[in-house]
Amino acid sequence: MKIGLLGLGTIGSGVYEHLSRRDDISVKRILELVRHPGLEHLETSDFNEILNDAEIDTVVELIGGMEPAHTFTVQALKAGKNVVSANKLMLSHHMEQILTLAREMGVHYRYDASVGGSIPFLYNLMRYRGADRLVGLSGIVNGTTNLILDVMQTDGRAFDDVLAEAQRMGYAEANPSADIDGIDAMCKLSIASAVAYQKYVRPEDIDTEGIRHITAGDIIHFKKMGRVCRLIASSALNADGSVSACVEPTLVPDASTEAAVRLNNNAISVTGEYFGVHTFMGQGAGKDPTAFAVELGLRDILEGVSPRLNPIPEGYARIDNAAAKRRYYVRTSAPLEIAASALSGGAYVTEPIGVRDMHRLAKKLRETDPGLFFAGISE
Repeated sequence: MKIGLLGLGTIGSGVYEHLSRRDDISVKRILELVRHPGLEHLETSDFNEILNDAEIDTVVELIGGMEPAHTFTVQALKAGKNVVSANKLMLSHHMEQILTLAREMGVHYRYDASVGGSIPFLYNLMRYRGADRLVGLSGIVNGTTNLILDVMQTDGRAFDDVLAEAQRMGYAEANPSADIDGIDAMCKLSIASAVAYQKYVRPEDIDTEGIRHITAGDIIHFKKMGRVCRLIASSALNADGSVSACVEPTLVPDASTEAAVRLNNNAISVTGEYFGVHTFMGQGAGKDPTAFAVELGLRDILEGVSPRLNPIPEGYARIDNAAAKRRYYVRTSAPLEIAASALSGGAYVTEPIGVRDMHRLAKKLRETDPGLFFAGISE
């Protein structure tokens, strides 16, 4: 197998290093604007040199973002090349187009690396779908936010301080919005839910809240409640065939599995009607873990496993978050005109309220109090 590697950043360099140890998969060309000593003979700034090279049968897309990743992916598939990618933002917004095109062209699009890093989560969702009806997904899918929350609650450090350190360590981007506003987790949940329930889930239909506004005062309340805050992405298949799906800070019991997930690790659970709950834990991001997942995708194609694994969802799920209800911790200076018990410092614990209703209420209250913070309370 000869591949064209798009991007030689953190993940791309890891993939190159991993594949350099193999004799059955080789990198023939690298799309990269910045030249790297010793690799000049492989590098090009023109994607057409990869697209028109008949020897390159597989493209590894690690540019990230929406464009030009989307355009390059579509062009590669139309040219009859397999594609392996870790791009959750682009895939979650174009999943139907990409998977349908890959099927029409008789090639493979492997995206295991887009959710969970080195954790074989999507791979096993694909396998499980053939033997059981999957009814629920839940877990920590963003290592950056988990690192921030864990350090704040363990070491008592301020949000801005921990975020700055995460940026210095390479865990958070210079613009951290995708992580701390829950967008990265939203995209991952969209992809995983589509695989689990065999219905496409639009990212914009997922009620999403991040951790940007959490404070030390909130954490004091959590500790008094015997709770730990984690950013949880969850979805469930409802009895009527609709899907509930949300990303939000969640207060979990301090003895729970999620509370024990430290630093930048992930923990993702899947629920099946027959097998119950299986939880996958490990490094959800980073150079080597994600490169490992990309390499597995390449091996699936090389060994002929991919056609048996890749389920193609049909149609779009109807998202219904009104039926899902839970109590919420809310801290706000705005008047909270719903049933709730008052704590100190403008904090409350609400009576059960629908997930969609809570997210809509928070949006309205932020017109008065931009710093409002809320978190679901796990029962």
